[in-house]
Amino acid sequence: MKNIVLFYPFVTPEAAKAAYETLQGRWIGEGPKVRELEAAISDRLKLPYALALVNGTAALHLALVVAGVRTGDEVISTAQTCTATNHAILQVGARPVFADIQNETGNLDPSDIEHRITERTKAIMPVHWGGYPPDLNEINAIARSYGIPVIEDAAQALGAVYKGKFVGCHSRFVCFSLQAIKVLTGVEGGILSLRNCADYGLARLQHWYSIDKRSRKPNEDGYYAHDILYVGFKYNYNDVFASIALANLVGFDARLERRRKRAEFYRAEFESVPGIKLFTWDRDRQGTNYLFTMHVERRTDFIRTMKDKGVECGIVHDRNDKYTVFGGRQGDLPNLDRYEKTHVSIPIHDHLDEDDLNYIVESIKRGW
Repeated sequence: MKNIVLFYPFVTPEAAKAAYETLQGRWIGEGPKVRELEAAISDRLKLPYALALVNGTAALHLALVVAGVRTGDEVISTAQTCTATNHAILQVGARPVFADIQNETGNLDPSDIEHRITERTKAIMPVHWGGYPPDLNEINAIARSYGIPVIEDAAQALGAVYKGKFVGCHSRFVCFSLQAIKVLTGVEGGILSLRNCADYGLARLQHWYSIDKRSRKPNEDGYYAHDILYVGFKYNYNDVFASIALANLVGFDARLERRRKRAEFYRAEFESVPGIKLFTWDRDRQGTNYLFTMHVERRTDFIRTMKDKGVECGIVHDRNDKYTVFGGRQGDLPNLDRYEKTHVSIPIHDHLDEDDLNYIVESIKRGW
């Protein structure tokens, strides 16, 4: 019997070698490899500014801080996401206000945002479900009309394209993850994309205790004469993980293309299978296919049958409003109510070969 897992980290031998070589050098903290990674990501995605951080959750929190979201504020968000999205909102003392999603994408529904905006609303935080871009133009248009920023949780969407531009270029703040099982990994890490110099300067300052390492000068006592004006954090990245991410950038486009072809293969095979409803793919955007999520009838039976065949499937993230910390279940999210009953993700990671893909498809087609 097969043993096909839902997720599998991808680190090349070259990446492991790069990490080892970095460990032999002078820098293992935030040094030249981190700067090189920031430049490489910025150049590849055409970003004005890119800041490497310890993880994607730190990127979300720092973006909220720089955006000025404070205690008592509200952030329009989605309940269909990793809890990290909404924990970051709680970290700054604000309250997540959940808008509904699109049943056919899992992404925030722009038509359900505006009526939830109040005088306390200070940001909108859409998520790219499975690496598939939400309706960024519509969401940003709403945000502009109220003078509030958009903070994208693009943890799964590094390399995705929307309206001819890479994700990272459309909103004031965009947060990526380099966590172990992401499409591009540094074992751990995150990238915060920023569009203007002032935001970047503040984010770079606050990401390391609000101390400007580049301009401070030592005094006669061997310490530094500087002042600290803002709350600071220990969110800096390190050269060891950066060297892994840099090495994994080699061949990154080819890996994205392989994922796209796997997703197209699944879509072609499952298009007419009874009991399956595929998600929407719009021509104006291209996701990373970090997940392959679809709707299935009798989901528990589906998951149990696939498990018996050695194929791991399941719910990747459950709705956040089921948790007390986020205020408890919300009663006005009808699309999410439908979505939560049928969505399921199947393996699409880099280690699948043609035999694995055929086995998964045939196992599903035999029914559940």
